[in-house]
Amino acid sequence: MKNFYKRTWSEVNLDVLKENIAKIHEICPSKDIIAIVKANAYGHGDVQCAKAMNSCGVRHFAVSNLWEAQQLSENGIEGEILIFGYCDIALVLENLDKNYVFTVGDTDYAKELSDAALAKNAKIPVHIKIDTGMSRVGITTEEQLDLILAQKGLDCRAAYTHFAVSDSLEEDDVRFTKQQQEMIIGMCKKRGLATHSQNSGGIINHREFEGDMIRAGIIMYGQKPDERFPIPDGIRPIFQLKSVVSQLKTIHPGDTVSYGRTFTAARETRLALIPCGYADGFNRRLSGNWNVMINGRPAPVCGRICMDQTLVDVTDIPDVKLGDTVTVYSSEIEGGCSVTEAAKRIGTINYELLCAIGTRVPRIYIENGNLSEVHRYI
Repeated sequence: MKNFYKRTWSEVNLDVLKENIAKIHEICPSKDIIAIVKANAYGHGDVQCAKAMNSCGVRHFAVSNLWEAQQLSENGIEGEILIFGYCDIALVLENLDKNYVFTVGDTDYAKELSDAALAKNAKIPVHIKIDTGMSRVGITTEEQLDLILAQKGLDCRAAYTHFAVSDSLEEDDVRFTKQQQEMIIGMCKKRGLATHSQNSGGIINHREFEGDMIRAGIIMYGQKPDERFPIPDGIRPIFQLKSVVSQLKTIHPGDTVSYGRTFTAARETRLALIPCGYADGFNRRLSGNWNVMINGRPAPVCGRICMDQTLVDVTDIPDVKLGDTVTVYSSEIEGGCSVTEAAKRIGTINYELLCAIGTRVPRIYIENGNLSEVHRYI
């Protein structure tokens, strides 16, 4: 990477992202994709990923909040942007000239929103959220649905729900997901209301479900919705977290390493320092329980992962030198240093680790086989 400050960076392959989207189209060929790019596209970079999605025909996006929607529209992303979360009515009215679609999940908010729109001689585009079993956001009865549909200041374009366990193939979970699907279709079909219910788990495990659109999230980025179950052939991860060897030193038997002195050398040990720590997204709970990859070989983490730096044992990798690339997380190496494996070891999910990649970590984008952009947040 010529003239690039090599410290720690996230490498994102947009070519693979486009291939994943094409595969999702094959799985659900008759449904439009709503691409989920909330939380900075799960840590991958929302604007850059959305532009790549635009280039392969995606025209529907979804985000968590108004700020995320503004980030997309201000950077020229084409298509509708669905905002999942609550938005102040005053801010809704300020943004009616944008390509935003708002969520209504209760009747009181729907009426207030409609009244405010009518006072401005406007009509607000919305999707209606139906709670079919998450017990989170959404209405639960047909009466509530009819009350919202009757609001003259709302342009009710679709209704949606969120599956709680569609990523699981356990018998009881499959039954529960089917109940959720039956509820939303039962409420909406007879009213001629478009629906979307399939999240990543629903796309993989419930391809037969009715609906007009699908919401592709973590599957687009090549990750598993549930680490216990496979994803379709042809879908690959687009992300790697990389760093470099910034110092080499040798310690002797009995020497201790890092905060808390949790590692004691049992032999003469060659250590490599990598400038990557938990402030970059290298989870501290992996201390002493992770291998990074250097020159295609595993290097165990020694002692605690620090805020900015980590030490690894390269005694058995004799050709290591300053400046060598270090792969911290990579789903290209399943069972090695994959994000899924890291999440499993520390009792969390891959979503959390991806979203935790720090803002001081630049995103390096590969497109058409070449480095296309280096994006820095600070």
